[in-house]
Amino acid sequence: MAASAQSEQRCGRKPRQLLQLRLEDLLPVYVVEQIVAVPADDQQTAVYLSAPSGWPAGDYQAVVYPLAEEIVLEIEPRRKWSHVGDYAARLDGFTRELEAETTTSGLLQRLCNGLTQHFGYDRAIVLHFDNLLNSIVTHESRVDELESMLNMRFVAADIPEDTRVRQLSETVLNFTAEKEPLHPMVGEVNPAAHEILHLKLAAREPFVNSLRFLRDTGLSTMGCLSILIDGKLWGSCFMHSIEPLYLDFQMQSFLRVVGRLVQQKIAYHLYHNHLRSEQKANEVRDRLQKEIIKAENLSNGLMAGRTTILDLLPDTHGAAICSDDDLSTAGNTPDKDQIAEIVGWVKEVIGDDKQWHTDQLAAHFPAADGYVKVAAGVLFLPLDPAVNQWIIWFKPESVRKLTYGSTAVEGDPEGRKYSVRAVTSHRWSLPWVEEEIVAARTLQNFLQKVVLQRYSLTRRHNTLLREALDDLELFSYTIGHDLRAPLRGISSYADILQDEYADRLDEEGTSFLSLIQQNAQRMRTFIDDLLALNRIDRNKMVFNSLCVTELVERVLADLSHADDRLATRCRIQKPLPAICGDHNYLIVVFTNLLSNAFKYSARADSPRVEVSFTGKYRRGFPIFCIADNGIGVPTDQQDRIFDLFTRSTNSEGFDGTGIGLALVQRIIRFHEGEVWVESEEGEGARFYFYTGVRVSSLAGAV
Repeated sequence: MAASAQSEQRCGRKPRQLLQLRLEDLLPVYVVEQIVAVPADDQQTAVYLSAPSGWPAGDYQAVVYPLAEEIVLEIEPRRKWSHVGDYAARLDGFTRELEAETTTSGLLQRLCNGLTQHFGYDRAIVLHFDNLLNSIVTHESRVDELESMLNMRFVAADIPEDTRVRQLSETVLNFTAEKEPLHPMVGEVNPAAHEILHLKLAAREPFVNSLRFLRDTGLSTMGCLSILIDGKLWGSCFMHSIEPLYLDFQMQSFLRVVGRLVQQKIAYHLYHNHLRSEQKANEVRDRLQKEIIKAENLSNGLMAGRTTILDLLPDTHGAAICSDDDLSTAGNTPDKDQIAEIVGWVKEVIGDDKQWHTDQLAAHFPAADGYVKVAAGVLFLPLDPAVNQWIIWFKPESVRKLTYGSTAVEGDPEGRKYSVRAVTSHRWSLPWVEEEIVAARTLQNFLQKVVLQRYSLTRRHNTLLREALDDLELFSYTIGHDLRAPLRGISSYADILQDEYADRLDEEGTSFLSLIQQNAQRMRTFIDDLLALNRIDRNKMVFNSLCVTELVERVLADLSHADDRLATRCRIQKPLPAICGDHNYLIVVFTNLLSNAFKYSARADSPRVEVSFTGKYRRGFPIFCIADNGIGVPTDQQDRIFDLFTRSTNSEGFDGTGIGLALVQRIIRFHEGEVWVESEEGEGARFYFYTGVRVSSLAGAV
């Protein structure tokens, strides 16, 4: 058994005296019967006490907290309402007023007004928490004697985690500034009763920061009504009083009912606001879908049409999207190198698959301090991390004058001093609101769905392509076997004519025979090149880091068998970085490019071929160049010379099948790279290329 140290103030008896008495000696029999009749583990209830004998004059009630093996009784004075009328009528009128409000703002203002009007508090404020648990006073009702706290801000440290946890379990709290503990106990208290004493009774253990607030502001009482949405602390309504003010059981019950009503109304409003925001986002999304369908790629669909991703988040001033390793921007943004820095940091620190936003980028990523005017806040939205596909929106700096209600105590990391301070905020953007975050997430889901749809479409196209490739393989087989046999016959009979009947042919006949032999050789070369093109199989490629100098020297050695002067006409600019790829296929690439360079520069006064590293990288891979001083390529034909069976118009008189460059391009593409030419007719040509693969045992695993 145990009794409160201040029992004499309520019951007229000291704690030790109470411990010697039976309950029937302290309370009337009918009251004891009502107390005992409360079922164990039931909800707390109040029993009215009418002028108990030996007690100080006044109206009292016993609040019963039934436990499994004992009962906790809280004796408290009945508090009279500040206005005429019982609490039931007051509750009914107040709740009707709250139910009539159609907006969250009107509801919260009505709540503040009612807390000061019905409960006698001198000020009531609503704090709304953001995702970082910082808060701002959004609504207020007060007497003239107290300063306004409207729009005042508090940081997360002002309401520590243990306080927020308590607010989740007990939604109605009330503290006074009394220095002495409100519930020292005399006697033994078991754990279950101890929890009731600390968490449930009106005489609760005050929070440290609450006492500091009362001390620093000169107030006597702080009350708190938690506003919970989906089990989380959405906000709190704090009540302040200049004089000590207590809540009895009925008032606490009243507040809990009011709190539940407010929570339900806010949840309803938030849900419908979410639906309206989602509807607007869906309308923009539908327009974006039409743009994507018309566009060549995802970036153009989201950025280049009449509707863009900036329309999805109207308060943003700029955005960037990376798709297929191509970075596109719209509106006011940092430059592309700066965007790459931001995204690189987000991927490394936050994660490449996590949506993330901040209204103070420079606080997390100091390098962003140089461009806060366009990117003080960012929202990063990953689409497909595997292929480096993402969107990022930017908000510019918004310089604002803010009022904070606290400051940190020097030398005490957890200490707070509650006094007003004005701050001019720099390097901050306007905050990201829930509607924007939901709209971005909706777009993410939609685009991922589009990607899946395109993936399914691609699979169908791949099936058709595979069938076409099978037909091509059959065609190639026909060329390689059915056409080669008669071609060999033509060549053989031409050779027989040359060997056995040459003396019987006149000059014209000898010329015709030579033409037959030359065309047969060209046909064999054509068939060999076409078969080489068809035999390229990426799944059989083995990627390794290769020495470019060794590859070039190997090719020069092979070409020198036909003309030993070629090696002396080629200059290798050393050192050359390594290239990653399949050894045999890259030999084919260098063979075709170098043989072309030698062929088309052969008629120059001083033929010259050069193999070099440009000093530049694309997607992190080195770009190589093979240059010559030959006939060049006309500007309007520089793309089409990589097409199958296509040659430039100025290549007449030079042998060739129009397959070599198509073969080079296919091999390079299978290495996930690019090849292109820069040239002016008569001024030589420069062929650039790079491979975009990394070392792996099998290409099919890349």
